[in-house]
Amino acid sequence: MSFHDPSLSPYLLPEGNVHIAFSGGRTSAYMLHQIAETNGGIPDCVRVVFANTGREMNGTLDFVQEVSDRWAIPITWVKYSPVKPWYEVVSHNIAARDGEPFKAMILHKRFVPNGRKRICTEQLKVRAAKRMLVSQGWKSWVKALGIRADEPHRHDMPDQPREALWMPLVSANVRRDEVLRFWQRQPFDLAAGTVSNCRQCFQFHRVKLAAQMRAEPQDRFPDEMEETGFGTFIDGVPWAQFREKLLAQSDMFEEPERHPRHRSCGAYEDGECTA
Repeated sequence: MSFHDPSLSPYLLPEGNVHIAFSGGRTSAYMLHQIAETNGGIPDCVRVVFANTGREMNGTLDFVQEVSDRWAIPITWVKYSPVKPWYEVVSHNIAARDGEPFKAMILHKRFVPNGRKRICTEQLKVRAAKRMLVSQGWKSWVKALGIRADEPHRHDMPDQPREALWMPLVSANVRRDEVLRFWQRQPFDLAAGTVSNCRQCFQFHRVKLAAQMRAEPQDRFPDEMEETGFGTFIDGVPWAQFREKLLAQSDMFEEPERHPRHRSCGAYEDGECTA
């Protein structure tokens, strides 16, 4: 959806309430910075929201807080709750770090997310944020997503009930190299090796997923969630079997940046899950 006269800045805020979805990654942080710079800060009609799934790396949580502190931008942290009002407002200090919201969602919905039905994104991020905004009296709003121009497979998402989607980085023709150059000039950055996606996300590119498995061999959260009996993350294949095969074959895979065709649902290049 187009919100602006093309002669104006693509980061100029549209009228009315705006929800800026901050994934905790470099791209959405860059978008947040550009919006704040263009509009002289973040006005009261805008909410910057970070959804805490409990499966983020500590470096992601630290980065979200540092963005807020260094740029003087208020960020609302929300997490899923299995009881009404179905969300909680948290903070860096009390954010979930051991997958608690993710596990609670699986037990409540009696379903393990997979590539065909990503209820993790829907429940832990989209609906948690939406319910918080509605509780504040919002009826409808524009939702800003940190999706770049070089991610065309993500451009055609339809508007949602209450939400009109806005992708300013697409209008600004921002690509990955520009985002990386921006962070090279900043006094802080997302810690090396940190991604904003959930640890060992089934949607992650196989090369980087294998690297995470090697880096955290003690992480058995996916196995434990499948032990609930509510399904598997990978097309009916138990995670332990998937892990074994992936680690055995990962050296055969090429890095995702070398193959644009890999940039599809189930193979996120940078690890940012659309919220």
